[in-house]
Amino acid sequence: MPLAVQSAGLKRVFPDANITFNKHIELTWVGQLRPSPSSEGYTVKIAYRLGERPVVTVLSPDLRSRNGERLPHVFSGEKLCLYRARYGEWNSSMSLAGIIIPWTSLWLFYYEVWLATGEWCGSRQEHPGDGKDKEQDE
Repeated sequence: MPLAVQSAGLKRVFPDANITFNKHIELTWVGQLRPSPSSEGYTVKIAYRLGERPVVTVLSPDLRSRNGERLPHVFSGEKLCLYRARYGEWNSSMSLAGIIIPWTSLWLFYYEVWLATGEWCGSRQEHPGDGKDKEQDE
């Protein structure tokens, strides 16, 4: 899906978010997500180049560790691990607004549950830190 179409979809759903382009090869979205009514708001950044996986980071508040544990389902640099690329769960024909943003919100919800309980409610499969570098699998 072309970056202009991705941008239009994001603007339609998040009219107050900030969208920028870098030389028309990369789209960057910065917006607010609130995974549940009782959640705090998160400022999230999605950097996306056509044909590559979207890189999703939480800008604020800082993601916290639980009792010194490593954050679950993140790549190095605390980039969120939202899906299993090797299984084709997302590809560039899919919508950032319709798929990546809801998955990000769900990740944030799981993160809040993990902080409170120590239990990760999302997939327990092949996340970074399992003894292999997940990014090599993509």
